[in-house]
Amino acid sequence: MPKSKGFTLIELLVVIAIIGLLASIVLVSLNSARGKARDTKRKADLRQVQTALEMYYSDNNYYPSIGSDNIGYNWTGLQTLLASYIAKIPDDPSGGSWNTTQYVRGPDMNSYGIFIRYEQTGYCKAGINLNIYWWGSDIPICQ
Repeated sequence: MPKSKGFTLIELLVVIAIIGLLASIVLVSLNSARGKARDTKRKADLRQVQTALEMYYSDNNYYPSIGSDNIGYNWTGLQTLLASYIAKIPDDPSGGSWNTTQYVRGPDMNSYGIFIRYEQTGYCKAGINLNIYWWGSDIPICQ
C-alpha cells in the first residue's frame, strides 16, 4: 500500500492548539497596549483641560466653579464655563463610565484640583495649590 500524503488528525490538532495559544498571548499583549494608549489619551486630555483652566484664570483672575468649593464634581460640568477655551471637555477614552474625572475649586478661587484614574497606574491628582483634604495625602501627583 503506497504512503498517502497529508496530515494526520493528531498533527492537525497539535497545530491548531499551538495557533490558539499564540493567539491568546497576542490578545493579552494587545489589551495591555490598548490600556496604555487610553492612559496616554487621558494624560493629553488632562493637559488640555489644565491649559483651558489657566487661560480662564488669566482672563478672570480666578478659577471656575461648578458647585460648592472644596467639593469634587465630574469635570464635564466645566463645559459651559470653558467653552471659549476648549471645544469640548473630553470624555473617557474607554467609552464608558469606567473613569469619572473630578474637578474641585478651592475657596480662595486661586486653587483647583483634578482627580483622575489611569488604567495602568491608578488614581492621581493634578492642579494648582492642591489641598491635602480634597483626596488625601496618599494619592500621588499625576506625572
